[in-house]
Amino acid sequence: MEIKIPELNVESGLELCDGNQDIYLRSLRLYVSNMPAHLEKMRGVSQESLSNYSVSAHGVKSISQYIGAQEAVKTAKELEAMSKSGDLAGVLAKNEAFIKYADNLLDSIKGWLEKNGAAGV
Repeated sequence: MEIKIPELNVESGLELCDGNQDIYLRSLRLYVSNMPAHLEKMRGVSQESLSNYSVSAHGVKSISQYIGAQEAVKTAKELEAMSKSGDLAGVLAKNEAFIKYADNLLDSIKGWLEKNGAAGV
């Protein structure tokens, strides 16, 4: 089965899974199940929650790397750095757009998995 999800660098993700498509598909399913919790923790960020926010941004960066979601990795890395340095204004400037992007990415992955009968395998 050819995996084509426009927002993902599938080749990069497969490479991290030693070229094993079954492992990559499992990674996609784990991403879909785990990412919403990370995003929920990133909503409503405040000065008091910046340290927890940086942990969530780090988690998003890490799990996005494994599926080849390079844009998510890049932005989560920036958000993590800003939150660690205490730059709430910087985080607030990018956070809402990032969460919207990530929600759309999740929808794309879910849609592809469902369309190709791989959602619960």
